[in-house]
Amino acid sequence: MFNFPQNPNNHLNKPASDLYIKEAESQLNMVLPHAYKTLLKQTNGCSIGGRVLLYGTEDLAERNATREVYQYASGYVAIGDDGGGQIFLMRLAEEEEKVWIVDAGVMDPKYAELVTDNLLKWVRRGCIVE
Repeated sequence: MFNFPQNPNNHLNKPASDLYIKEAESQLNMVLPHAYKTLLKQTNGCSIGGRVLLYGTEDLAERNATREVYQYASGYVAIGDDGGGQIFLMRLAEEEEKVWIVDAGVMDPKYAELVTDNLLKWVRRGCIVE
């Protein structure tokens, strides 16, 4: 079981089923990183501390299409945002655990900054962005 930080500003959705995850992957035409799928199986999207929104399966395709991630950050998937114009990206590799942050106006991974080496540990610690 995944332990989320205790914070009254955290909002966690119900877990995603394997079916919902496969449907999201089909809509995106990609295989999501295993760490992100693990998170989705614990909470199908969440808001951590009112600062970080991590997308659930029902938002992934729309958010990635709206942000034109396929065009500007090919090989990555947008998994969330900070509500202030910064997008959280993960590289499309099954064993990827790193999370990057990039300005939505640039959306080029070469300008992204590393947020964490481990998505799940970052979430457990409250999704701190420095």
